[in-house]
Amino acid sequence: MRRVVALAAVLLLCASTAMADTQTLRFQPHWVPQAQFAGFYLAKEMGWYQDAGLELEILPHGAEHPAPATLARQEADVALLYLTQALELREQGVDVVNVAQLIQDSSLVLVSLAESGILVPEDLDGQRVSRWASFSLQPEALFRTYGVHPDTVDQGATMAALRTGAVAAATATRYNELVELYLSGLDPDEIEVMPLEDHGVGLAEDGIYVLESTLRERPEAVRTFVEVSLRGWEYAFAHPDAAVDAVMDRVIQAGEPTNRAHQRLMLEALRPLYLEDEALRGPHLDRQDYQLAVSLMRNLGHLEWEPVPYEQFHQDVTQ
Repeated sequence: MRRVVALAAVLLLCASTAMADTQTLRFQPHWVPQAQFAGFYLAKEMGWYQDAGLELEILPHGAEHPAPATLARQEADVALLYLTQALELREQGVDVVNVAQLIQDSSLVLVSLAESGILVPEDLDGQRVSRWASFSLQPEALFRTYGVHPDTVDQGATMAALRTGAVAAATATRYNELVELYLSGLDPDEIEVMPLEDHGVGLAEDGIYVLESTLRERPEAVRTFVEVSLRGWEYAFAHPDAAVDAVMDRVIQAGEPTNRAHQRLMLEALRPLYLEDEALRGPHLDRQDYQLAVSLMRNLGHLEWEPVPYEQFHQDVTQ
C-alpha cells in the first residue's frame, strides 16, 4: 500500500511539473477566419502546440480585432502582420520584431474586366479605381511610378463594385478576391490581372511578429510557436482536405459567409506564395525585401523616421 501511495505521489509531481512548464501564448491573426490561417488552425487541432509545451489561444479575428493594435496593446503575444503594418508600428514607437516571414512575395493585383481595355498601368489614368485604405501604399506606388492619376475610392469587403461597373479597376489578393471573382462566374479570359509584383512595387506580406520584450523574456515560447506553425503549414499543403476541414470549423463558428470550395481554392492559391519546390520558402525575411518596403514607404511619406537596422527588425528564431 505504501508503494502505491508513493507511486501516485510521483505521478502527481510529474503532472504538476508538466503543467508548470506549459506556457500560454495568445495569437492574433489579422483577418476573418479563412484558409489564410490554415497552418495555425491545423497545428492547433492536431495538438502540436500543446505537445510542444504551449497552450495556444487563437484570439477572435476579423475587422473588429485589428492585429497591429492588439499586439501594440499587449493583448496578444504574437500576431500575424503585413510587413508594412509592422513598419508602421515601428514608426509609432512600438518595438515589433519579425521572427518569421511566411509570404515572401506580394499577392496584390489590380483587376479589371477585360471589356474595359485596361491592360497597362497607363490605362488607369483618370479611371475610377478602388483600393483598401489600409493597403493603399502599393497601388499609390504604382500610380506614382507611372505618373498616372486615377480617381481612387475606398473598397469594401467584396468585389461588387467591379462586377457592377461602379469602378473600372479594383484591388485584390490572388488567394481571396481573385478567387471570389472566378467563383462568381467570370472566366479567366474575362478578367485582366495586373500584378503589382511585376511593376517593382510588390512587397512581402504575412509575417509572424512579437514585441522585443516578449522575445527577450520568452524566447523558447516564441521559437516553439514558430517551429510548430511552420510544421502546421507544411502539413496543410500536404493534406489539403484536413486543412480545409480545420478552416471550415473556424468559419462555421464565426458565421463567415464563405464555403468549402472557396476555402479550398484559397489554399491552392496560397501554395506558390508559401512553397518553392514543395518546401516552405520562409521563415527568413530577405534583406532586400525589407529595404524595398522601407524605401517605398519613405518615398510616399508613410515613414518619417529612420527605421531600425534590418538585423534588429528581423530575427530568425529557428536558427
